[in-house]
Amino acid sequence: MSWERILEEVLRQAGLWASAVIFLAPLRKRAGNVWARGALCAVMGSALRLAAAAALAQGGVVLAAGVDAVVSYLAVLLLFSLCADLPVKAVFYCGLWTVMVYGLAENIGEMIRRGLEGFSPAAAAAAETVFWCAVLAAVGLTAARWMPDNRSYHTGPRQLTSAFLLWALFLGIDLFYMSGRMTAGWSGWVVMMLIQCHCATVLYLQHELFQKSAIRQELDMLNRLWLQHKNQYDLSKENITLINRKCHDLKHQIKAMRLLFTDESREKYLREMEQSVRIYEVLAKTGNEVLDTVLTEKSLYCEANGIQANCVADGRLLSFMDPVDLYTILGNAMDNAIESVKENADREKRIIDVLIHAQKQMMLIQVMNPMNQELTFDEEGLPISTKEQNGYHGFGLKSIRHTVKKYGGFLTVRTDNGIFCLQILIPMPRQEEQK
Repeated sequence: MSWERILEEVLRQAGLWASAVIFLAPLRKRAGNVWARGALCAVMGSALRLAAAAALAQGGVVLAAGVDAVVSYLAVLLLFSLCADLPVKAVFYCGLWTVMVYGLAENIGEMIRRGLEGFSPAAAAAAETVFWCAVLAAVGLTAARWMPDNRSYHTGPRQLTSAFLLWALFLGIDLFYMSGRMTAGWSGWVVMMLIQCHCATVLYLQHELFQKSAIRQELDMLNRLWLQHKNQYDLSKENITLINRKCHDLKHQIKAMRLLFTDESREKYLREMEQSVRIYEVLAKTGNEVLDTVLTEKSLYCEANGIQANCVADGRLLSFMDPVDLYTILGNAMDNAIESVKENADREKRIIDVLIHAQKQMMLIQVMNPMNQELTFDEEGLPISTKEQNGYHGFGLKSIRHTVKKYGGFLTVRTDNGIFCLQILIPMPRQEEQK
């Protein structure tokens, strides 16, 4: 075998695995020695490709190319399955991107090599190698880095089906050219390359459209949650006002009954009744009506479920925020804390601490509570829910983060010694801007 043929085969094998690596590199990896598993997979895959090519050497170019494409795809699937922490559909999707980029680079590289072979075989091989490196570097620094969402792919059935159809067209035009039924020479080659480039472009545009559609759906969900919070705030405000009025009336009625009755048992009954009324009379007074509504509403729930809620807050500092936005942030934060502690078997750990104060022109909102279990965080620093992902579940912290960003603020979550801490920092406007 000539050195040109050996170099061509080495380039083919290395090109496939280099294509896989550029799509694997930005992804979240599985635990363990990923690159050792990847190297072993590459060796096994290359051996399988060479064996298939040798077995089909007498079967014709089209059959050999078709089998090689399928074997290459299966080998790449194994690589992503062993090395990347991806859903099954995402593994198939990454494999399609790998073999398509590999096929495109291989065909254009071969066109360059054939065009230069008449001048110098060594220069032709060098030019092909340089082109391979340039194409893979360009894809690795652009599309392969831009497409993953949080170091993963969220591929649905429609997107995966569409990608398979594009790859089938991509591979079909390649095999059709090899069969000799397409115009030979440079014109046929150019037509084939244009169609294949078009397939790759459409695949990328399709990915962007599906990704934008997912973002739009999430934004619609957050907007619906915002409207729900607005309606809930209005209802809570009315309910608390009604409770306050009724409690005020009951206090006067109890006072009147004391003047009319002196019996000891009746006095005991009245004390119990008065104590019950006080539970509903403990309204938060922070200087901010929205904050008072949230804290009172959640405190009533905590009182009924044996949860101790502590709050230190200067509500006047929050006057620059839209009422519904403020209700969304604090309501979701308190709901998450309540959900976390209410099932705790140790009643002494059913505690929620809320702190709101200013720090150097920054508003700090901090909600802390004990944890029942260790949490796993995603790439954005948010806890991964342990419950089923249905309905609106899992959107609480996303809704808080979305609202905080409207004010140029930041949301951070941390755990320390069994304590969950949600911190929000929001720049405070200057006094003249508030006025």
